Amino acid sequence: MNRNSSELKRAQQSWPLLLLLGGGLAILYCALVMPGSEEALRRMIRISGRISALVFSLAFAASSLLRLFPSQATLWLRSNRRQAGLLFAWSQLLHLLGLLALGQWYPDPFFIHLSAVTLAGGGLAYFFTFAMAATSNDRAVRWLGHRRWQRFHQIGSWWIWLILVQTITVAVWFVWVPLFSAAFLRIQSASRARHNR
Repeated sequence: MNRNSSELKRAQQSWPLLLLLGGGLAILYCALVMPGSEEALRRMIRISGRISALVFSLAFAASSLLRLFPSQATLWLRSNRRQAGLLFAWSQLLHLLGLLALGQWYPDPFFIHLSAVTLAGGGLAYFFTFAMAATSNDRAVRWLGHRRWQRFHQIGSWWIWLILVQTITVAVWFVWVPLFSAAFLRIQSASRARHNR
């Protein structure tokens, strides 16, 4: 079996899990909004943001975990990093829809706390999220060239990380710790790779 066929087989095995998790998130987020109140919508936005950050942490650290702690588990995570990234983008899309609904239905409290900096920083993070999701395929890698594709995804993922850590407080430690651990692992992995050259 050649490399392309083995990659295709791995992808075919992973897509059902991605669809199941994506559908589960959609159902969960809709259930959170069901009471139809402002507080319910804000709760959905908070929870979807935290779940997105946790999924992002897994995708962000996948390669570093395999390099630093090679095992079957980290190999599986690295092999499914693309699916984790797409699940993050899906969760963020639902999160964005929640934010848009909040702005539409409850504009006064929403726009009071909205600044140009928030719009620019968050808007760029959403651009990277959806652009990276759209280019998470082998055809995009060939079209952009591996080095350019890798640089774009690296810059984008670090920008998304920066925006996420600004929105997650230390009090939400179960999200904050994975986010910072993922960044630490990325730095450690890059340092080891430079040392081994």
